[in-house]
Amino acid sequence: MALVGSTALQAGPVRSIRLALPAQPNPLIGHIAGVFTRQLAERCEAKVTTSGDAPARVELAIQPGIGTEGFRIVDGEDGAIRIVGNDELGLLYGLGKLLHTSRFDQGGWTPSTWRGTSLPVCPIRGMYFATHFNNFYEVLR
Repeated sequence: MALVGSTALQAGPVRSIRLALPAQPNPLIGHIAGVFTRQLAERCEAKVTTSGDAPARVELAIQPGIGTEGFRIVDGEDGAIRIVGNDELGLLYGLGKLLHTSRFDQGGWTPSTWRGTSLPVCPIRGMYFATHFNNFYEVLR
């Protein structure tokens, strides 16, 4: 993955997050929002709302032009964190980046300060798990 980004000093934890969805979210975007809500509920005491006001704001958006499955995390208006995906998978990967680089504890959620653009280098994603358990084929060599 090609990553272009920066990391600044982290702000303190928050206990309430406003999640802003696109004007007409499709079911997949609704599922992505559910992933965010579920991860916060499982990892810390922060609550996610889709209306009203909250100390932290995360905005999800689709904006073609970044590149297939690419995403961008930028600072939005009024201190919001804006995750922009080229497509739904890019949006999901961007949310994953935000969650993986954030901090969760009893004080709440400390959002990641990583900002930048990520675009897959290759069209196929995969992982090779090199596991060797001294099985029959290894022992007889």
